[in-house]
Amino acid sequence: MSLPRRWRATALSLSVLFLLNSCGPPYSPKPIEMAPPDSAPDLATVPGTEIRMSALFYNTPGAIHEEFSGKHGLWRGRVVMVQLTLSSDEKNATDLLIDSAYVSFGGKYYPAISPKETYDVAWPAANPLSPLKEDLFNAAVVGFTVITLGLGSVIWVLPTPFAQPAPDTTPFGRDLNYKALTSNIALQPGTFRSGFLFFHLPKSVDMTKLAGAQMVLHFVTKTPTIASHVVTFNLPTAVPAAR
Repeated sequence: MSLPRRWRATALSLSVLFLLNSCGPPYSPKPIEMAPPDSAPDLATVPGTEIRMSALFYNTPGAIHEEFSGKHGLWRGRVVMVQLTLSSDEKNATDLLIDSAYVSFGGKYYPAISPKETYDVAWPAANPLSPLKEDLFNAAVVGFTVITLGLGSVIWVLPTPFAQPAPDTTPFGRDLNYKALTSNIALQPGTFRSGFLFFHLPKSVDMTKLAGAQMVLHFVTKTPTIASHVVTFNLPTAVPAAR
């Protein structure tokens, strides 16, 4: 027995909404590429140590999109990235702690944000129509439930496919977490560590024109002795060429 026409129309609407949400190529994470700090254009040394670091600033949509491909809206959400690479020529293993990191620009300070916060900024920027799609989906579910079960049995029978997912359940969210530089960094002599720091800037700031901006890092070296250090980079630095 075939369904009534209005039932079929409602079911078709739900199917179309699911298809619209699921279309698109799969996300393909890219490995982090790093160069030794000595060969980087922007180089600094942690005062009183043999630890060097370089900062590579991603401040254009093309550069950010090349690193995190797909529809994900890092640039739309005003997120800028800095790849920080560290190396050590110390005689012994060294533990560092990034106590704080922030971008200073126009008399304001913008602290580094976590991968989860970065995802929270990027997801709605990449899905601006999601609230409308969710409202349409919910209305379709209510209509379908009323038609099939009656007005007195309105229930939410399906989860919405348009709500923001948890970062760890998506390849993009996991990739952000994998590539983020951890606060605690262990450096063996002659080794390198590299990862990204993320900063959220307001819409009033042109992320491609940050003349005079600085990234300020407050470090604590925990071994062999505890000491505090401040390293400052002038931004923007060179943007990596498309790979």
